[in-house]
Amino acid sequence: MRTDILEQAQAIRAATLAAVAHVTDDDDRLAIRVLYDPWAKGKHEVGEVYTAQGQVWECFNAYDNSVYPDIAPGNSAWFTFNRPLHGKSKETAMPFVPVQGAHDMYRAGEYMIYTDGQIYRCKQDTAYSTEDYAQAWEVVE
Repeated sequence: MRTDILEQAQAIRAATLAAVAHVTDDDDRLAIRVLYDPWAKGKHEVGEVYTAQGQVWECFNAYDNSVYPDIAPGNSAWFTFNRPLHGKSKETAMPFVPVQGAHDMYRAGEYMIYTDGQIYRCKQDTAYSTEDYAQAWEVVE
């Protein structure tokens, strides 16, 4: 009986991962973020999505962490290979991540939760926080 349950669970997980692989919109990915595995050391391919440090990330530059161990959450090299996903609604807003380049800047209509705990909507494309460029952001009620 236990073997049957484990086999069913594995089949469900495999089907879920196959379905999730076809989701490409950041907002849709954030809506189903609980389905993504936590980041783990190893080889990562472009388009791979995982969670780390309370965020959902997409690999945009392939890497092998076993070869380059500095590419890990919290290290500066992390941002050269991974970008945080930005929500397009209050429900998919994620904590603010300082922008590292054009690949991860906040775009008009995206949302984030700033360090003050408030949800903000981006009014214009920006690479700056609410403190550094307030006119690019508005508080959402």
